[in-house]
Amino acid sequence: MDALWGAVEKGYLNVISSDHCGFNWKDNKHQGKDNFVNIPNGAPGMGDRMNVIWTYGVETGKISRQKYVELCCTNPAKINGIYPQKGVIAPGSDADIVIFDPEYEGVFTNADSLQGVDYSTYEGMKQKGRPDKVFLRSELVADCGKYVGKSGTGQFVSAKPFGLCYE
Repeated sequence: MDALWGAVEKGYLNVISSDHCGFNWKDNKHQGKDNFVNIPNGAPGMGDRMNVIWTYGVETGKISRQKYVELCCTNPAKINGIYPQKGVIAPGSDADIVIFDPEYEGVFTNADSLQGVDYSTYEGMKQKGRPDKVFLRSELVADCGKYVGKSGTGQFVSAKPFGLCYE
């Protein structure tokens, strides 16, 4: 972990992301009990990623609030070619906004997860801060950690080449 935070500090890592391979522990992860090469790679984590980075990055002083937004929002949008439609609050952008509650305290549990699998990578770890409200294109889609959006409101965003290193 220290090496990864050091790479962030030195600028070697410019995004913190997840591949979120949401395999069930009971049904899928045990496929490799007799041969480890049969274990599906990855772990669930997308739903907790930003909360983990806040708790163990911002709250511990490893990164600033500004660096948090850069690593989790702005740079991923740039690298994936969807900036400035996504990843920034600006005229003409989609108005995707997270109102974050830095005072929230809790514990990561699979019971509270929206990931749809039977375990949490972070089960039992302390959590400080979480999104209070999430707006997608100015529409409320999450409130106090619960999804309140409407199914089918997603939109395809066409990617364009973007050179993060050449800004």
